[in-house]
Amino acid sequence: MWGIFLESVVIFKNYMGFHENGYLVGIYLFALLYLWLTEKNRSRRAVFVYAPTLLLVLFFCPLFRKVFVRVLDDSETYYRLLWLLQMSLVSAYGLIRLCGRHRRIGLVVISVAIIACGNYVYDSEHITKAQNAYHLPQEAVDIVDLIEPEEGRITVLVPADLIYYVRQYSTKIELPYGREMLIARWDYHHAMYEAMEKAEVIETESFVELTREYPCAYVVLKEDRETTKPLSDYGFALYDQVGDYLIYQDQGTVQ
Repeated sequence: MWGIFLESVVIFKNYMGFHENGYLVGIYLFALLYLWLTEKNRSRRAVFVYAPTLLLVLFFCPLFRKVFVRVLDDSETYYRLLWLLQMSLVSAYGLIRLCGRHRRIGLVVISVAIIACGNYVYDSEHITKAQNAYHLPQEAVDIVDLIEPEEGRITVLVPADLIYYVRQYSTKIELPYGREMLIARWDYHHAMYEAMEKAEVIETESFVELTREYPCAYVVLKEDRETTKPLSDYGFALYDQVGDYLIYQDQGTVQ
């Protein structure tokens, strides 16, 4: 039982992001405790006090976890119970109540909490300055503008780093595979993806055969992507280049 309890503690810590910033759960527990002591309205206590407290007690209860896993036959989704904690609602309501009753102290506490929990988003490696109004990489936009047909649709093979953006920008371009290939835990297999992304050097002959099964009107490759033989030996012509991307046109597909 003690081991199950410790596992629940680890799940709780990982969900709350203790390894990065534990202030959010601190604010939540502070707000919950404050509402326990001050909230008098019964209906509000049921929503903001009793429900989350009961959920926390059950989450850490080894017996409850054993029943949960046995009934649902799934231990990996146990953390989803924490979705029901209403962290944002309880924290916001509790701090607003504090500010309402103790305006100066409440304002200071809320300000400190916001500053302590906040991060300057523009320091994140995942945030970059938008290159255009679409908030997409300009190279993806330029490639699509070059090959997009006026009418109908065409199939285009692009590197993995462009998959998300091409379909966001245009519905006239179809892809042999989509984002399902980029999620490792989904464990999908696709011969075209294996030939395009997994092989250290693209085996040109079999690669071209796969592209023509769809058929792919264009193939976009990184400039430094190696192939056993030039695509031009198999009926492809270099259509254009955008940045580090080479756009090859299958002369037998595009008229």
